[in-house]
Amino acid sequence: MPKVETIASLLRANWKSGLTVALISIPLSTALSVASGAGPLPGIITGIWATLIAGCLGGSNYNIIGAAGALTTVLFAATLAAPFGLGASVLPILALLTGAIILGVWAIGADRFLYYIPSSVMYGFAGGVAFLIAASQLFDATGLSALKRTGTFLGDIALFAENASAIHFPTVAVFGLFIAGILLWKRLVPYIPAVIPAAIVGIIVGASESAFFPIGLTTLGEKFGSVVATFMLPVVWDAIPLLFANSEALRWLLGASGTIALIAVLETLITAQIADRITKTQHGSRRELLGLGLANLGSGAMGGLPATGVFIRTGANVKAGATHKTSAIIASVCTAVISLLALPFFSYIPMAVIAAILCNTALGLIEVHTFVEFFKREKQSFAIAIIVLLVTVLEDAGIAVAVGAVLALLLFADRVSRGYFDVVFNYVDGTHTEERQAKVLSVPADVELTFITYSIAGFLGYIDSTRHAANFRHLTRAKNVPTVVIRLRNLFTMDFEGEEMLATAIADLQSAGKEVYLTSVNESLRTRLIKFPAIARLHVEGRILGKAQDAVTLITGSQRV
Repeated sequence: MPKVETIASLLRANWKSGLTVALISIPLSTALSVASGAGPLPGIITGIWATLIAGCLGGSNYNIIGAAGALTTVLFAATLAAPFGLGASVLPILALLTGAIILGVWAIGADRFLYYIPSSVMYGFAGGVAFLIAASQLFDATGLSALKRTGTFLGDIALFAENASAIHFPTVAVFGLFIAGILLWKRLVPYIPAVIPAAIVGIIVGASESAFFPIGLTTLGEKFGSVVATFMLPVVWDAIPLLFANSEALRWLLGASGTIALIAVLETLITAQIADRITKTQHGSRRELLGLGLANLGSGAMGGLPATGVFIRTGANVKAGATHKTSAIIASVCTAVISLLALPFFSYIPMAVIAAILCNTALGLIEVHTFVEFFKREKQSFAIAIIVLLVTVLEDAGIAVAVGAVLALLLFADRVSRGYFDVVFNYVDGTHTEERQAKVLSVPADVELTFITYSIAGFLGYIDSTRHAANFRHLTRAKNVPTVVIRLRNLFTMDFEGEEMLATAIADLQSAGKEVYLTSVNESLRTRLIKFPAIARLHVEGRILGKAQDAVTLITGSQRV
């Protein structure tokens, strides 16, 4: 009895959110599937099976898995580049392999490395994808649906320019009206996703135009044939052995599915994290990755598309009051039932309306305020985001993410690896001055100094050894510096080049007649450093001390640092 009551309570609490997600998913999945070059049905199948499997087995109570805008440009490029003339038929195969790769990542625990990719890369990628989605709708928005896209941004722009004289202005007018209507709806009725009324009105407009006042609008049915709901599409299973037997085809297949898997994992985990912040909960990332991998396998086996978490559905799920992953299961069932009853009507939707829905989706992918914040607060992150955006648009999504990740890691390594130094000038009259985080050491020549404390902080290694070496050479030449205290209290780590530089600097200081003290040296570091003759000499002379104050006491008889 308790179990029955629990199930009943979950259904009562989540039916509204599940139904809301389904009403969003059907027109959105249809549009995204069309944008992927696969026709409308694979997107619906993805919205049924991927959502169901991830809802049952995933690690988030709120994340909704399905066809995604972030993947459309990659999938469309795949349909054009698919070997053996497979075209869109290769997409279920890519979904299967994507699922297998994700499960492999999950099995070996490699997902932890994905957190090395910062948000700037993902925001740049999302911005690039948004730009490509919007640009790809030029043809459907202007009545040029019959033209075959090139699959590249510059190629599509050139093709559009060549055929600009054939623009169908009634189609442009319908597109413009629906864009304006969607934007107005989002402003006036934000609690109901605009894709729902856009699809309903689009069906009415398309059916009315066809029956009463034909103006030459191209509809979804005219471009792809009649849309009849099905829960499974044939998969070209015979092509799989052929793809794996051909080395060139295999390389392409692995490259494409690897890119899709990377994007899918990142998009899913980021969406789950955003849902966590809104709901103040914590998803299980490992289980979410497992669910995503199985969802892609299931989608591919049923003839669907590669799938990922999508915030437009997840956000709607949260806003509609979801409390449990039951909402995803309900969404899947509702998608299947509603599609069975209503999907044939989608044949009447003009392609211009599909273009308007997709442009609205593209707008949702662009985080303008985040780019502004990057520009204000972190110029390097802004630069990375822009570079990733441009590479996504002009080259390839996978290359863009890889370039962005490498740049981000290099900048991170530079930040954490660069040490700094502080200098305390101790004068003969007992006073002292400090230079905090100095960049270039400069010793005033017109003052008398008792000693200088040179504190090395952070990392001392190959990256900044040259800078420190130049500073020590300056101290070696300074006539008014009789004694140098080298302080390592805030030193995090030191590599061999750093050790060698320090030993050389100490030897040069000793040769110049300077007294040298080395302080704040732990036993592990002392053992390594005394292998150098100059530092071994300090050890023998008792000039390697635990605290800088000990050195100051020996020099001046006071506790002054």
